[in-house]
Amino acid sequence: MHQLVGDAYKEVDRRLGDHIRIAQMVLGRLLSISGGIAAVAAQGVSIASINGNGYGSPYAGQTVAVQGLVTAKGPSGFWLADVGNTTSVGSSGIYVFSTSTTVRGQVTVGDIVSLGSARVALYRAAADTDNIFLTELTSPTNITVLSSNNTVTPIVIGKDRPGPPTEQYTSLDGGNVFGFPNNQSQLSTSNITLQPAVYGLDYWQSLVGTLVTVRSPVALGFPNTYGDFWTHGDWKVTGKNKRGGLTITSDATGATDANPEAIAVGSPLDGTRNPPAAANSTGLRLGSTLTDITGILTYAFDTYRVLPLTAPRVISAPEYNPVPTEFSSNSTADSENCSTLTLGDYNVENLDPKDAHLPVIASHIVQYLKTPDVMWLQEIQDENGATNDGTTSAKGTLDALVAAIHNASIANGGAGVNYSWAQVDPIDGTNGGEPGGNIRPAFIYKPEVLEIINFRQGTANDSAVVTGTGSNTTINFNPVLVSPENSAFVSSRKPLVAHFRVRATNATLWSINVHQASKGGSSPIEGDWRTPANGAIEARVAQAKVTSAFIKTILDADPAANIMIAGDFNEFLSTPVAFDPYYSVGMRDLDVVVNRDPVERYTYIFDMNTQQLDHALVSPAIWNSTKIKVEWDHVHVNTWRETTALRASDHDPSVGKVRLCGAAPQACDLKIGNWCAAPLRPFNNQATCLTSAAICKKQGDECYRKVPLLQVPKCVAYTATCTKNAVYCATSCSGTKCSRTTFPK
Repeated sequence: MHQLVGDAYKEVDRRLGDHIRIAQMVLGRLLSISGGIAAVAAQGVSIASINGNGYGSPYAGQTVAVQGLVTAKGPSGFWLADVGNTTSVGSSGIYVFSTSTTVRGQVTVGDIVSLGSARVALYRAAADTDNIFLTELTSPTNITVLSSNNTVTPIVIGKDRPGPPTEQYTSLDGGNVFGFPNNQSQLSTSNITLQPAVYGLDYWQSLVGTLVTVRSPVALGFPNTYGDFWTHGDWKVTGKNKRGGLTITSDATGATDANPEAIAVGSPLDGTRNPPAAANSTGLRLGSTLTDITGILTYAFDTYRVLPLTAPRVISAPEYNPVPTEFSSNSTADSENCSTLTLGDYNVENLDPKDAHLPVIASHIVQYLKTPDVMWLQEIQDENGATNDGTTSAKGTLDALVAAIHNASIANGGAGVNYSWAQVDPIDGTNGGEPGGNIRPAFIYKPEVLEIINFRQGTANDSAVVTGTGSNTTINFNPVLVSPENSAFVSSRKPLVAHFRVRATNATLWSINVHQASKGGSSPIEGDWRTPANGAIEARVAQAKVTSAFIKTILDADPAANIMIAGDFNEFLSTPVAFDPYYSVGMRDLDVVVNRDPVERYTYIFDMNTQQLDHALVSPAIWNSTKIKVEWDHVHVNTWRETTALRASDHDPSVGKVRLCGAAPQACDLKIGNWCAAPLRPFNNQATCLTSAAICKKQGDECYRKVPLLQVPKCVAYTATCTKNAVYCATSCSGTKCSRTTFPK
């Protein structure tokens, strides 16, 4: 969860439904209509001419006479379409707004009517200055029905007209709808000509006001509070994942595909209700298939949308069947002194000890992530949650979570996993998020597998400082925050770093846990501002620069350091400016490293897109090693849920494994427990032979002192060998030469 306004673009939960919108339109319309009232009426104008070839109307503010076919009626007006063909790239349909029941009662669907006069208006709600203007007719007078019972035929998208473009939104986006800098231009003032075959918003704009059919629709996520949902129909799409959603992807050139081919579905015009999300076979969720949707294409509440004539039905809905990870841990050292650790990352959404979703989070960690050896967690709240009384300690929260994991692992047939945890309490009210909650990142880890090196927990004011070099590189506190004093982290989470040692191998892992600034304040992806405003992008870039500078201090001290930074970055890889600081110090994204299918890289759903806000990046010692093996995947326990109420979090967790190696194991001529007799040095003359034999005797004497009593016979045998070696030196070597360079076995 990322602030109260949502996480990508601008959350539309303020939506009041298409019917309630009418009251807003009546009250705000006079203030929001652009252009004023023209003194001269333009007579006999086609609807296509009124709409023009762009995002405004050449007739805005003028009074016109027009005729057309009534294609649909709504509670505050009706829609007209040009009769006959048009060569315009603009729309041939338009909305006629009227609150008069008398006016609306004069027309019936299938009538061809003439309006003696109507005023051309560009409408958007006064509060929605980031929305695209809707061209409409207001104050219609002298309505005459020219004929009735005419056939009304919808445009079948993908059949009567080619399907929408699949990659770019507008020509103003520079090839990347998430490009930076953003918020640089507006469709309403740019005077661009629609190119509906190239740009997605141009395509939908060219259909505004027309009756369309979406065949074989597939739901792209959950419906919102008012029943609106996103879909695509029977036309070409890109970014399609196995579940049926559309994932944001980008190519090697940086061009981003954020799926402009999707279309929202709003409130049905006949007052029926769209199917709800439900935990049954008719619930609307990611991947549900529906009956065909016929309705009016319009723009409202940040999006192009179809207003169905009547509500569609769900034909089928996918079962809830997330796939548990197959990654397993092997913490025992192998012959190369390496072991395999499992790793997890999870934004647990405002977790406090009393949250109903806490045991669900625990069951996810046990059943689907298989209790990783170490986990990066975000949005751990203090132990009294949103109660805003100055409490900052998260001990109660983390104790409750690890206890729930312990119980869940027993219930799942295990012996009971016992995690330890590490975090740093923030200063009250300085981390953003839900007021009073004091969210922060934290680690949980298995103490029998990993230990925090020289545990010394920092405070909210302590900043990480790296000291030493090579394998002796260490840190002043452990765990500790990264630059908590830096202005980049005002009202945001400070990165948490912990330096772990693998007990079996002495390999080390620098673990950095981030939860970067929220996207709150973003403008809609289908809005007037281009590219859309990316809320707090400057803060995220600044945070990335500070965190990557800290990573550089580790790598400067120890270029072979194993480093993994993971968490909720609140950003897409297709916004390069937000990740370039990490790339510049050698870090690489794990999904890229393991070559995960780009369409399956998602941990979140917003509007039409499955998308990835949660990432893990690793240092060259991991991604550029033939010896160290790494895997990474995402487990869709929440995005695949039947309803938002059933989700434990708005994010999916991620899980992986890495093979980390300590120093090469010491070779031993004899090893008893932890005691080792080092191999004897080679020699080339009698003097060096006797030196090697003397070392043998010294190690033999040490053997008696350091091994258990029951193992002493092995020491006796070893020292007997040492005596034979000394005899060899005396009998088989001259002053300058020996018959061999090592002792005979």
